[in-house]
Amino acid sequence: MTTNGQSEQTLSAATPGGADIAAAIHLVRDIVLQSALDCGCRDRVHEALRELEDFERQRNIVKLLAAAREERRKIALLTEMLCDFAEDDTVDEGVVETASLMFLDIAAAAQEGSRILRDALSLKKGE
Repeated sequence: MTTNGQSEQTLSAATPGGADIAAAIHLVRDIVLQSALDCGCRDRVHEALRELEDFERQRNIVKLLAAAREERRKIALLTEMLCDFAEDDTVDEGVVETASLMFLDIAAAAQEGSRILRDALSLKKGE
């Protein structure tokens, strides 16, 4: 656990490499805080690590928001492509099948976008 109560696993799920950085911060904190040294430098190291965690959390949130925007872009493109579907009342099996797959892709992108935004919100609440 980090000092803010956020697990390294949350960072891992949120962004690739996030857990590695969180684990390194946690390891350094453990080494410094469990050392026999009792000096003012411990407080400075603790504060520096806290700031690094905050910076890393914000960096991960930015990455997640960019990923959510990419999902939104996919949905917009697929929706635009669907505009041509069913402009007339003819039922072409190939067109209907393609449109069906596009709807599935839109649903998948929406679900992924939602998951990404929930991860971003979870990181934000961890501040």
